[in-house]
Amino acid sequence: MWDKFAQIFRIPELRKRIVFTLGVLVVFRIGTHIALPGVDAEGLRAFFAEGIFGFLDMFVGGALGRFSLFALGVGPYINASIIMSLLVPIIPKLKELQQQGREGQRRINKYTRYGTLGLAVVQSIGICALVVGQGLAPATTWFYLTSILTLTTGTMLLMWIGERITENGIGNGISMLIMVGIIAEFPRQLYAVYTEVVLGVVHPIWAIIMLAVMVALIAGVVIVQQGRRKIIIQYAKRTSGRRIYGGHSSHLPIRVNQGGVIPVIFASALLSIPVTMIQFVPALDWLGPYVEMGSLPYMIVFVLMIFFFTYFYSSITFDPDDVAKNIRESGGFIPGVRPGKPSAAHISAILSRILAVGALFLAAISVFPFIFADISGIRGFLVGGIGLLIVVGVGLDTLMQIEAHLTMRHYESITKGGALLGRRR
Repeated sequence: MWDKFAQIFRIPELRKRIVFTLGVLVVFRIGTHIALPGVDAEGLRAFFAEGIFGFLDMFVGGALGRFSLFALGVGPYINASIIMSLLVPIIPKLKELQQQGREGQRRINKYTRYGTLGLAVVQSIGICALVVGQGLAPATTWFYLTSILTLTTGTMLLMWIGERITENGIGNGISMLIMVGIIAEFPRQLYAVYTEVVLGVVHPIWAIIMLAVMVALIAGVVIVQQGRRKIIIQYAKRTSGRRIYGGHSSHLPIRVNQGGVIPVIFASALLSIPVTMIQFVPALDWLGPYVEMGSLPYMIVFVLMIFFFTYFYSSITFDPDDVAKNIRESGGFIPGVRPGKPSAAHISAILSRILAVGALFLAAISVFPFIFADISGIRGFLVGGIGLLIVVGVGLDTLMQIEAHLTMRHYESITKGGALLGRRR
């Protein structure tokens, strides 16, 4: 284990990527502690510590409670990505861009950035109005201008940082920022549970059960994230000159959790919108019991949205027709299934069943903490299944990328060694 860890830092490119990622994440953590001037810090911390705002504060590493430079986090970018993903299949022009490959995707990303800017401005105005309405900041034009400009700039900077991590670092940049924010809040929330136990609000046995449940959830996430359904692919023998090609079998791996943590992040982001709107529009107070985090209607909608985004994200990233076409063109076939459309239908049926299992797991692990909180009375631990799912999922994806770099380096060493040996002969 330690040899492999040391090997990571022996490879110059991999070492450079890891150091770059760690350095950028340090900048992110520093930005979460740069508070905007003119606000009541203690009052803000107490206001944003509970309910939906406490839940959102977890994703930005406590930046919302401090009203800091990165208070909005990457929320506007996630919402803009959701909107763009929903518009691509509907608008023919965007559909054409998606089919144009890298250049088309670049233009779609450009539109997503514009959408992020617009949503960041709107959310900045909303959060400033909320803070002023609670009497935690002065209702001056100067406060609004500086705060809106600073919060919007912070979100755009985070979006740029996330893209740089994805391009020059290790892992998915946006997911890494969310994961680091959750990990940063983890000790504080554990201390909140400890305080509840000391004050007698929660029986100590529930804290022990909570730790055991966390270990079980982590194990379950790892098992499901690594789970694959392998479809056997057989390649027919063919002769070219004096050589015979094919005649071997392979497999097509389909992940149980095809979308990773994306469905949960998308569903959480969308569900935070109506809850936040209630804070700004008093006339919508009657909706409070129905959209309150942890309520039965909230959990039902949450589960439905996780299922929707699981299938929706898979439809964007995995096309059974293209897969079946590629298998046929490479001279392969699925045993017992005819090539072409029958193969595509077979793959689609398997994918649909696998996605149902993955979505059910995501829904269960996301909703269970709310049920456990009602049973145990633990209210201070907001990380729950969603946070653990994101941390473990992103961590596994990052480790897989590191493993891929190590494997590629190993093959390059073998290739160079073989070439050098050939020259000597």
